[in-house]
Amino acid sequence: PSRLSPQLFSPFEIIRYDVVAGAPERDKAGRCIRARTGEERAWGGSGGPRGVPVTVPIPAGETGLLIAPVTPRTPFLGYAGSRELSEQKLLRGVFAEGDEFFNTGDLVEQDEEQFVRFRDRTGDTFRWKGENVATTEVAEALLAHESLQEATVYGVTVPG
Repeated sequence: PSRLSPQLFSPFEIIRYDVVAGAPERDKAGRCIRARTGEERAWGGSGGPRGVPVTVPIPAGETGLLIAPVTPRTPFLGYAGSRELSEQKLLRGVFAEGDEFFNTGDLVEQDEEQFVRFRDRTGDTFRWKGENVATTEVAEALLAHESLQEATVYGVTVPG
């Protein structure tokens, strides 16, 4: 059975995100790497040999950053009164020179059936013994145990 892609109604992409560095992963050309499962499609970027769109399939269950294209049809008007905050939410040169995307700050996964599930928010890190630890890192380590299906992790203040 065919299924309508949710991207027909609200265009989006999911890109690889380094939770430790707190930034999207980029290839050698400086372009973001798509985090796709199931049906692969190109949004319009190129960077592969002879201009072939670059799409890197990610296994189902791997988490990526949800972004949305900023175009005349899907504008980003910014935050009221804060140009700096608005600029921080924009990614440029994501898949091609001159493109622009809104960074939702949401870490999601997309399965083979194109369902998108929320997993975490960027910036959800905490300090432990002098190291920055991302909540997603801890959750992924916990979920490696076969008896767990879901994990929610957050930092708390530990006295001393």
